Amino acid sequence: MAFPVQFDGANTLMKAPEGAENVQDMYVFRNAHAAVSCWELSPEEVAEISRTGRVFLSVLMGGAQPPVYVGSEDAVRSVVVDFGPVWPRYPR
Repeated sequence: MAFPVQFDGANTLMKAPEGAENVQDMYVFRNAHAAVSCWELSPEEVAEISRTGRVFLSVLMGGAQPPVYVGSEDAVRSVVVDFGPVWPRYPR
């Protein structure tokens, strides 16, 4: 299963609820309108996504699906910039 990873420009640590199972702390970049997280996939997941071209998203909550966006760093930055600042990029 993919897991959240810290990334350059993250400015907030969202803590997992105490006692919650299968939930991890997650670093995010937050502005007034968006929270962006970064996820790392296992080699098996990368192979499946490469084979099928499909990614599934599960948001665990009650009743409604909030607006979400899944994509590469460049694609997500291009969406978030419409709603405020984006995270800085650092040389790697």
